[in-house]
Amino acid sequence: MPESAFAAIEAAMNVERGRSIVLAADVANARRPGFTAVDVQPAPAEFGGFVVRAMRGNGASATIENTMAASAQNSVRYRALADQERSILREFRSAADDARR
Repeated sequence: MPESAFAAIEAAMNVERGRSIVLAADVANARRPGFTAVDVQPAPAEFGGFVVRAMRGNGASATIENTMAASAQNSVRYRALADQERSILREFRSAADDARR
């Protein structure tokens, strides 16, 4: 069970890492004429792991505002996943310590 949970957390962290790259590119290109910001969300493996969708907002400032909000949300999710992973690793270490006694 912990190994499958660990793999699921790692996969979710990879999605959040990819999303952060897309959101950073959105902020960097927001002021380019004709640029359309995109966001990604997790999808089943048959879709390649991601679904890309256009973000809401008109103009560069709306794009930056929406993208920064999505980036903050992404950061919170990534941190929560990292905390879960750390917790699983502590359980492994605790079990290993108990086994040595």
